[in-house]
Amino acid sequence: MTEDALVTTDRKPVGWYEEVIPVRGCRLSLENIKDVYRDLHAINRKFGEQVISTLPREPDLTDEQWEARKAFLLDDAFCLTITVNGLRDQQLYGESAAVFDDPNLPKPIKSIFFTNATAFKRHASGNEPVNRISVFLDFGKPEVFDPNPLVSAATANEGNVTVIAQDITFFNAVQKAVEKKVTTHKTWYGAIHRNFAYDIGMWLIALPVSLYFSAYYMDQLIPIGGKFELFRWPLFIYFVGLSLILYRALTAYAKWAFPVNVLEENKDRALKHRLALGGFASWLFYKVASTVYGIIVG
Repeated sequence: MTEDALVTTDRKPVGWYEEVIPVRGCRLSLENIKDVYRDLHAINRKFGEQVISTLPREPDLTDEQWEARKAFLLDDAFCLTITVNGLRDQQLYGESAAVFDDPNLPKPIKSIFFTNATAFKRHASGNEPVNRISVFLDFGKPEVFDPNPLVSAATANEGNVTVIAQDITFFNAVQKAVEKKVTTHKTWYGAIHRNFAYDIGMWLIALPVSLYFSAYYMDQLIPIGGKFELFRWPLFIYFVGLSLILYRALTAYAKWAFPVNVLEENKDRALKHRLALGGFASWLFYKVASTVYGIIVG
């Protein structure tokens, strides 16, 4: 088999369809991923059948040899290669869905990548197919206490599906498969990872609560007319600043405990941290509600 069996020499202007579909806020299982892999593999194989049907026959081959050659090309050039990366730098490579059942599959899994370009290029002198798919599923987590100064930015996650196709049928089929098998499996907390989620939380929740509690405890600790009245406002400012630092830390902690994308088989051990955050939120709500009620009732 030559390495340029699928090379084309036509250099006419071409148009194409292209989309990058973000994969964010998704809860997936390996079974979900195998399903979308099978769908994309079937779409790519149909594309392969169309390409191979247009190949000129090699004159020195018998009918049987030519059919065997085409079958080999269909299997070897039009498969989706898979790379699975573990959190501890393990890697596993495969060219079929069987890789997801391999006993050497890294655990826990950090990312999964599959594409139809790698297999095609080895039979096309490095040229890419005119209809291309690449899927990158990112199950990584941010740092527990993220030092990133861009707190308003969305939580970093590179998960996406990229499709570039000259064939609109191929393009639409990939879109539908991804929407049906991947992006519909949403987590309930995805909003905390979006752009400006930190700012919205600060202005609508953290800052009002901080101002309220700072004013309340300022009166409790240093009443008007007391010996240390001079320190009332410095204490107020200090409490507000300390509260906002705590909010920043809790936000980063929440983004770690509730990651952007979740793979069920990773058996995330952050459940106790989620319960702790839920308990703290419940306590804070109770304190605010009880304090407000006490002020209103008198």
